[in-house]
Amino acid sequence: MTVGLLKNWVWCEECLEWKDAGDEVTFVSIEEDSFGQDLMTFECDRCTKTNINNIISSPTRPKGA
Repeated sequence: MTVGLLKNWVWCEECLEWKDAGDEVTFVSIEEDSFGQDLMTFECDRCTKTNINNIISSPTRPKGA
């Protein structure tokens, strides 16, 4: 089984969709939550709202919320 290249995805609370963290958002900062997971602060390039969400790595866009 061949797996594609992983991309990082973040959820935009305003657009209600997954965004490619490399192409569809503007990076602001990254920090670690109390469980050791990365939390990315970003500005959505479409709606311009600032969000803070966990990063999901997957070769394809995650489904749903």
